[in-house]
Amino acid sequence: MAHIFRQIDSTKSLRAELNRRNISMFNSIREIEDFKRNYESIKVEILAQAQISIQKEIAQKSTELEKLELELKAAVRNEEEEVKSAIHRLDVTITELTERLNKQRFLRRLFLTISRWQQNSKLHELRNNSDRIIFKRTSLIRRKVKNLHSHVDFLNTNTEKIISERCENDLSELNRTKQAISDLRTIIAGAKGEYAVEQELKKLPDNFYVINDYRLNFTRPIINKKNGDKIFSIQIDHLVISPAGIFLLETKNWSNRSIRSLNLRSPIDQIQRSSYALFVFINNNISINSHHWGSKQISLKSVLVMVGANTNQKFQFVKIKELKELNRYLKYFEPIYTDQETKWLAKTLLEYCD
Repeated sequence: MAHIFRQIDSTKSLRAELNRRNISMFNSIREIEDFKRNYESIKVEILAQAQISIQKEIAQKSTELEKLELELKAAVRNEEEEVKSAIHRLDVTITELTERLNKQRFLRRLFLTISRWQQNSKLHELRNNSDRIIFKRTSLIRRKVKNLHSHVDFLNTNTEKIISERCENDLSELNRTKQAISDLRTIIAGAKGEYAVEQELKKLPDNFYVINDYRLNFTRPIINKKNGDKIFSIQIDHLVISPAGIFLLETKNWSNRSIRSLNLRSPIDQIQRSSYALFVFINNNISINSHHWGSKQISLKSVLVMVGANTNQKFQFVKIKELKELNRYLKYFEPIYTDQETKWLAKTLLEYCD
């Protein structure tokens, strides 16, 4: 398997854009594609989970309500028994006071009469207002039953509205993410293309070296003598270093419409510009002096890799290859470097990379 260095550029750009939009749910292009494919299913699942959640809540609250109603009945029975007991105790007390009245002197009898009157008043209150007294003593648990009953009724009556409200944030975030993916479709297409190329390049033999997102910045610009272009920096999607030389790969995951568009920058111009600058840079800074006759030539070849739609046009100094043709083309050439020289060249180019 080929040696791979650095992360592909469009993936870094995509991650930066997603972070800027506070979207952190994706860790790969595949996850984005899964999201796009499963968007409707995810939406249905959010609603289904909310439905399950509210049904569980209704069942739980209904169980709590049944338990609370049983507690209320038990509390009422206890209070009824307590009232009966209190009435019985008062009856006994009044009877005792009546029996004692005739045996006491005036002052003592007056005191007992007042006491019996007080007990009679209590007895009258209990007998005539027992329901009200019991209701008051159980008012706290009655309020709990009433509130819980109202809550269960509300859940049952407004289930769809509640589901909609509870899903609002999740669905809003889902739609926001979908819109962001739509807005970033150009970057995503580029990332998909470069990812597909990277996966294909991994299949190359282990004496091949791949540097993704190869960048060079020049303190003094390189002047293209043909058109006077001042080149201050270059970016190459994939730089492949092999025993047969160096391959500059520019990846395009374009549609037929993009290929026909006059508004998009020519990828041929782009790769020729990078190839020229890299050629000048290498000849000024890197040489392989392993041969006794002198420095070996460093071969550069430019390849435009078309992952989506393709064109049958041919261009000077640039080969156009589909993904399925790429590795066969890269392995076609006879080696001009030893494996050790290839490894050294890859290491040296990587050290210069910004």
